[in-house]
Amino acid sequence: MPDDYNEQAIFDHQTRALMEKVTFEHGGPEYDAKYPDGIPTSVIITDRDGQAYDSGLVMYPAGHARNTTANLDELLSNKWQALGALASDDPQAIIDRFNALPQLSADDLTSLYEFQITERTRLE
Repeated sequence: MPDDYNEQAIFDHQTRALMEKVTFEHGGPEYDAKYPDGIPTSVIITDRDGQAYDSGLVMYPAGHARNTTANLDELLSNKWQALGALASDDPQAIIDRFNALPQLSADDLTSLYEFQITERTRLE
C-alpha cells in the first residue's frame, strides 16, 4: 500500500535492520531460462543457530496470474478495498461495478468510470 513506501516506513529502524540482513544473488541460467514464463525465485532464511530454511524454486509467487496456491481473489479484494478507500467513501460500490463487467451492457460501459472521487488532505 502507499503508506508502506512513505518516508517514515522507509526509514523505520526495524525495517532498516532487517534490510541489513538481506542479500540478493542471481539465480543463474536455470532461473533465467524459466523467465518470462514465471518469476523464478527462491528464499533461504538462516536462523541464529545457522539452520537454513529453503523455499526451493518458486515459479509463480503470490500475486502472479498463474499462481494456484494463493487466494488471489482475497488478495485483490483487500488491495482494492484499501486503495479504493484512498479515493472513495464507498469503494465497494466501485469494486462491485468492475466485478460485474462481463454482464454490463454497452450503455453501462459508457459510464463505468463515472464516480465521485473524495478529496482528502494529505497527512505528512
